[in-house]
Amino acid sequence: MKKENETAFQALTIIADMVMKFGQLYVLNISSEDWEHLQSVRNGLEKVIHDNGYRMNYDKNMKQNIIKR
Repeated sequence: MKKENETAFQALTIIADMVMKFGQLYVLNISSEDWEHLQSVRNGLEKVIHDNGYRMNYDKNMKQNIIKR
């Protein structure tokens, strides 16, 4: 049964896309303080995905960035 407050799959895929964009930041000049804030945001986004029964998929050979746990 679907939870009443479950986040829509489409929203979760957009969140997963944002998490994947964080991977592009490592080559840029970002202060350590900003990096800590960004890492906290990334962890929060991944928690939303996890709490809705999915996990991130970092395999670039697969189209979908999240998969059911």
